Amino acid sequence: MPRISAALIDEHREATRRALFDAALDLFARQGYVETTLGALADHAGIGRTTFYDYFTDKDDLLASLVEEYLPAVFESMIEEIPRSLPLRDQLATLVVSMVEFVASDPVFGVILHRDVPRIGPDAQRRIAAAHQNLITEFARIYREGVEASDFRRMPYDLAGRFVLDVVMSGARTLIRSGEPKQRFEEVAEETARFLLGGLGSQD
Repeated sequence: MPRISAALIDEHREATRRALFDAALDLFARQGYVETTLGALADHAGIGRTTFYDYFTDKDDLLASLVEEYLPAVFESMIEEIPRSLPLRDQLATLVVSMVEFVASDPVFGVILHRDVPRIGPDAQRRIAAAHQNLITEFARIYREGVEASDFRRMPYDLAGRFVLDVVMSGARTLIRSGEPKQRFEEVAEETARFLLGGLGSQD
C-alpha cells in the first residue's frame, strides 16, 4: 500500500480547515452564530461531525480562529487606506467612521462579534480581543502624536484607549440595533467621530 506523504496530509488538513472557515463565514452570516450548530458546520464543510474535533475544540474555538485568521488583515487594509498626510484629527475621524461602518455592516466580523461575544467563553473572548491589536496600536499612535502636536489633551493612555474603544463600539451598536442602518450610517458615524474628537480635543 503506497504511503501518503506528509505534504499531502498537510494539504488535506489545510483544505479541511479552510472548508470549515468557509462554512462558518457562510452559516454565521446567514443563520447567526448562536443558531448555527456544529452538525450544520460539519455538513456544510463536507466532513463528519467527529472530524470537526480534529481541528477545533468547539464552536467558540472556530470563531476565535476565524477572527485570528482574517481580522488583522482587514484592519491593516483599513489603516493603510488613511493617508498619513491628513491632519491627525482627520486621521482619527476617518478611522472611527471606517470602524463604525465595518462593525455595523460586516455580518460576521462586525455584527456577530459585537452582538454575540458576551455569549462565548473567556478564552475565545481573549483571543478575539488580541486580534484587534493592530487597530488598537494605530489608535494609540494617532492619539500619542495628537498629544505631542497639542491636537488632543493629555490623559492616561489606557484611559484614552478605553474612551476611544467604548465610543466607537457605542456608535456601531446603535447602528446595528437600528431598523435602518444604511439610512442612519452617515448620521451615526459622523456624530460618533464628532463626539470623540470633542472629548479628546485640546483644552488649551
